[in-house]
Amino acid sequence: MGYSFQPRTAYSKKKGKLFIGYDCAISISSRKRIADKLEELNVNKLTFKSIVGVAQYLNPMIRGWVRYYGEFKMYELTKVFRLLSKRLVWWARKRYKRYKTSIRKGYKWLVTVRNQYPALFYHWNFSQINIIA
Repeated sequence: MGYSFQPRTAYSKKKGKLFIGYDCAISISSRKRIADKLEELNVNKLTFKSIVGVAQYLNPMIRGWVRYYGEFKMYELTKVFRLLSKRLVWWARKRYKRYKTSIRKGYKWLVTVRNQYPALFYHWNFSQINIIA
């Protein structure tokens, strides 16, 4: 099904402390499958003129991943979307000359885009997984 039960940290409502318990979340093989899909899509080689085109192309897939795998422990999707952010920075560095020389400038550009269009990518709507760097 794409989920796995593994020891993960959880918050105890009674004691107010963290503890280790078995919980359901996205499996490692599913994360690898999503990463392979991102590599297959060649996000960094997409020929859209703006990030809006890239978002429209990727959002149906992102929405499906978040709705299916984010049912339990949405935070576990952070690793997948960090990879997506890295691919978007590669796209920007290839698309815009001013970001070609610096990865840091590419990430600053992505943060600026996110601040200007907070709902551009579907996963940016969720506070648990909206980490860029």
